[in-house]
Amino acid sequence: MISKCKQVKYFYLIITFLSFASLKSNADRIEGKLNVDTTWNRIVYLSLISGFDQLNTMSNQMIIDRAEIDKNGKFSFMTTYLPADNRLYRLHLSKKGDPPASLIIGGKDENHIFLIANSESDIFFNCKPSETLFGNVDIKNSPESRQLTEVDKIALFFDTVSFSRSFLKRELVENALYEKLRQFADTCSFPLVALYAIYKSNFEFHVETNPDFYIRFLEKWEKERSPYFNEFRKKVYIKRNRNYYPALFGISGLLLGVLSMSFISRLLKKPSKNVLQELTIQERNIYTMLQKGKSNKEISDELSISLSTVKSHVNNIFSKLKVKSRREILNS
Repeated sequence: MISKCKQVKYFYLIITFLSFASLKSNADRIEGKLNVDTTWNRIVYLSLISGFDQLNTMSNQMIIDRAEIDKNGKFSFMTTYLPADNRLYRLHLSKKGDPPASLIIGGKDENHIFLIANSESDIFFNCKPSETLFGNVDIKNSPESRQLTEVDKIALFFDTVSFSRSFLKRELVENALYEKLRQFADTCSFPLVALYAIYKSNFEFHVETNPDFYIRFLEKWEKERSPYFNEFRKKVYIKRNRNYYPALFGISGLLLGVLSMSFISRLLKKPSKNVLQELTIQERNIYTMLQKGKSNKEISDELSISLSTVKSHVNNIFSKLKVKSRREILNS
């Protein structure tokens, strides 16, 4: 027969266990407080970004959860069903009249923010009054997510600067921006954030000119086995034998042939008139401006359209012409 004293002791142990379980459950959340006006649907969507090439894409298949925004502007997602390892996610809202899978890039109506989370995450987004939904956000309990916003601020500078029709200034600013992003990635202690900065630096066009940096980067994170790093290793395959590069550079006799092939390649890459006819009138205007090296801000000012609209048109042009960057258009 259990004594009354022991019964009381067991009772308190059970209460303590249940309380701890409840607190643990409540802690595994992605929560936030937003300042939304009447132009937005009062629903926040959570999307899984399975690869860094999906940063600027959106589909219904990417959305894994939704949460209503209450009268106080608060929303909440459980995280217990998320993968145990860190993954990249995106929170976004949609404008009234727009489908849930709508993405606005840049401008006052930019509707999303990226974060890094796992099944035990306890993250709070305190969004303070700003021109944009997530323009002035205090992210608690997630230093990785806070640093993602720092990377975005660095990249945003390039879209807001005016180049005054100077191609040289544009190239200098572009190179300085990419170098700053690489420096950020080199010193960052969070692997996914570092990789995020690398992708923002347009790395595909700098691997061959700066191989040592990418060798060091891969060596630093050689134990990372996330799908993001596995995909990155496939895209950036660099021979580890450093003696390979002096040998490669020593083949000066092939210089003329390489230049000839480069010239032919540029001719082949030049969009045909039939391909350009697939562009809308506005997209053709923007394409012409891109060929002149104009920035998004300059295009926005000259055509009297928002920066987000310019970015949307630029993405459509890239997709239709099957190009990956402005550099390809400048060289066409």
